[in-house]
Amino acid sequence: MKQGIISLLFLLLVNNGNAQQQNIIDSLNTIINQQKEDTNKVGALIMLSRLDAKLDNAIKYLQKGLAISQSIKYKRGEARCFLAFVNVYSYHANFTQAIEYALYALSSFEELHDNLGIASSCLFLQGNYRGAGDYNKSLVYAFRGERLCEANNIIGNYQFPGHHLAPLFLAEIGGTYVLKHQLDSALYYTQKSIELNEPFNGSTWNFPVYLLATIQNKQGNYNSALKNYRLAAKFAVQNGKEIAHDTLQIYSGMSTLFKNMGQLDSAIRYAYIVNTSWTPELSEIKNLLEAVNSLALAYKAKGLNDSALKYTMLNINLRDSIFSAEKIREVQNFAFNEQLKQQEIISAQVKYKNKVQTYSLTAGLLVVLLIAGIFWRNNNHRKKAYELLENQKSETDLQKIRVEQALEELKSTQSQLVQREKMASLGELTAGIAHEIQNPLNFVNNFSEVSKELLDEMKAALDNGDPADAKEIANDVIQNLEKINHHGKRAADIVK
Repeated sequence: MKQGIISLLFLLLVNNGNAQQQNIIDSLNTIINQQKEDTNKVGALIMLSRLDAKLDNAIKYLQKGLAISQSIKYKRGEARCFLAFVNVYSYHANFTQAIEYALYALSSFEELHDNLGIASSCLFLQGNYRGAGDYNKSLVYAFRGERLCEANNIIGNYQFPGHHLAPLFLAEIGGTYVLKHQLDSALYYTQKSIELNEPFNGSTWNFPVYLLATIQNKQGNYNSALKNYRLAAKFAVQNGKEIAHDTLQIYSGMSTLFKNMGQLDSAIRYAYIVNTSWTPELSEIKNLLEAVNSLALAYKAKGLNDSALKYTMLNINLRDSIFSAEKIREVQNFAFNEQLKQQEIISAQVKYKNKVQTYSLTAGLLVVLLIAGIFWRNNNHRKKAYELLENQKSETDLQKIRVEQALEELKSTQSQLVQREKMASLGELTAGIAHEIQNPLNFVNNFSEVSKELLDEMKAALDNGDPADAKEIANDVIQNLEKINHHGKRAADIVK
């Protein structure tokens, strides 16, 4: 019953904002101050960590919740505390700690077979690896989370209530490809996210539209980008507030767009809003960096050198505080240590497998020795009692034949086991090759489908007497064919 009350308190906070926050905090403290150490107290501590903006206080709440969970053997509580640690450290851009706790959470939820917890852990891992600049690792966890959510139709947790998570993972994949400067892939996954998504009716799902606008901005399609930025801003604003969650992310993108369009006053206006309104609760720090950079470039273009220098230095200081070489090394070292752990696990599994095989072989030898001992004993008795057991000779011979057949069957079984092991290894190799070939084939199929649609559009343009548009579409088709050729060669190289 109390667990349900805790969930209701959080929903009230989401719906009513700061007006109800103090009352909710008081209610949570009432639960925490009770002497009984139970799952309700763990849930209350986790929620308090989300409400307290101070890093030290949030960590203390979670450390206490983790200790209670371990003392009462509440495995799900441990996993939730790990995930809450990730949430806290992510807000403060401490990517190393966030990744560490996200891996703990992932392992715990895997033991619990909790698909939603696994998906949430993957969501945090892809975001923090991307924040640390490790885009390849980010994509690994993003694709894993998307496949899991798609296969199990996973609905969001407290962060994304009532929404399917698969479209969000697709959008995150698109965002990572933007940072990798692979705009074709970014556009593909962003559009796929928009196609699968529910109607955009709140700030939770404005990200794909914002991402589409960012891609169009980078492609030089400024008018479409501006339209989608404004649409994303409309989705982000709630309850009549000018600055809402994710609004600053959109405004930072608009500042870059207006700078690219040469509308410097508009660029300065939106960048200034981000710079003066930014908090970790409202937006990621990369959006503040983008806004500060836009201010520096816009003021430089207007010839206001003092302001340009001010924001240039602020940009440098922000980047140094987040992406210092020391922090990058921490993430790299942690990833290396995690890889070593995985190798140790694999090595332990191999040792266990070898031990099992050794025990099986020993047992087989013991069986053979036992059969040989029985045979020797029977043969010895037969010699001693030859004259007395002459009438039983035929039966003894038959028994001997049966024993020899059993020995031959044992040898045959051992040979079959060896053959099956070889076939299993071959199957694993074949599956690995098939997986490697499937990736370029997926790209070939995707770009083939897009090329077909472009050719249909080119035919329509020719029918409408618009050769310029048809030529532009033809160039797009050529680019797609080059990509198809590239990935086809990649598949051929894998086969070789």
